[in-house]
Amino acid sequence: MSLIAIQSVAFPGRFLRIDGTGITGFVGTGAGTVNTQTFASAWETFTLQRNDDGTVSIKSTAFPNVYLRMDATGVAQNTEVSGGGGVVNAQFQANAGEKFRIHKKETAPGQTKGVVGIESALSPGRFLRLDGRTTAGIVNVQGKFESYEEFEILVVG
Repeated sequence: MSLIAIQSVAFPGRFLRIDGTGITGFVGTGAGTVNTQTFASAWETFTLQRNDDGTVSIKSTAFPNVYLRMDATGVAQNTEVSGGGGVVNAQFQANAGEKFRIHKKETAPGQTKGVVGIESALSPGRFLRLDGRTTAGIVNVQGKFESYEEFEILVVG
């Protein structure tokens, strides 16, 4: 299985990062920290787990059985929330909040980047959002697939 890193298109060189320290069992509201890093090392690499329902789960390679989790509470579909909203953290094992659909964005003619959006399967129309303007970055949820919701999935190993 290929190792991947997930890089922001709006903030090149900013990679999704999961700190799953201490996550050894299910926590209802999730746990850990999801933010960004300026390089892709162990905490910034993942595998995509294909699920029987056609979704994927994003599994940490650094923390056993820890997955990306999205809670879109308070974020309406087709609505832009200033600064994003909801909660993005981690969870032990892949349940409903850890399932996603990857959408390829149409690119301009001649553009070679594979730009994707990562949509919650539990809350359709809500997308992973990354704001890289601060040191640690902010990772949360948005109700639209716009620039802060654009990613490149890079094979790194």
